[in-house]
Amino acid sequence: MFHKNPVSTFKKRSEKWYLDLKNYNQESLYYKPSSDQWSLAELYDHIMRVAKTYQLPNFHKCIKNDIKNGKPKNGAAYLIFNLNIIPSRNIKMESFPSKIVVDFTPEILERDRLENNFKEFITETVSMGDLIKNCDTKIKHNHPFFGMINAIEWFSLIEIHMRHHERQKKRLESI
Repeated sequence: MFHKNPVSTFKKRSEKWYLDLKNYNQESLYYKPSSDQWSLAELYDHIMRVAKTYQLPNFHKCIKNDIKNGKPKNGAAYLIFNLNIIPSRNIKMESFPSKIVVDFTPEILERDRLENNFKEFITETVSMGDLIKNCDTKIKHNHPFFGMINAIEWFSLIEIHMRHHERQKKRLESI
């Protein structure tokens, strides 16, 4: 597995995102290029929502040995988790089940709330480091795109998801 220390990897990337968030001016933070594209504020909220409603709950299921069986880890998962290669691919929210679309769709939060939420998100996520140190990597929970992945992989998905959105973030920053 590529991520030797997924907590420090997450911490480093998320703190960079937080610094960026604090430095955006109001106009660039809330600018939407079109009605079907997110603003930077919505992108930040989306990152937190996916982690809190999906990635972390499944991480905890692995920790608690609450297994949901599925297909073995597939080639895409191997590229991402073992080789650290993130395919450049746009994923439309409509391709997910409706419950997930609702959970993953961002809100537009006022700046102070967004900054506070993101800072708390970093702190709460980093605090799970001890759970990772002691987890059994043989215990896995199914991911619909990647197959059976373990707690470390579920946790790593938080930072991987941020990297997946880096191009979108850079595009929005340049507008």
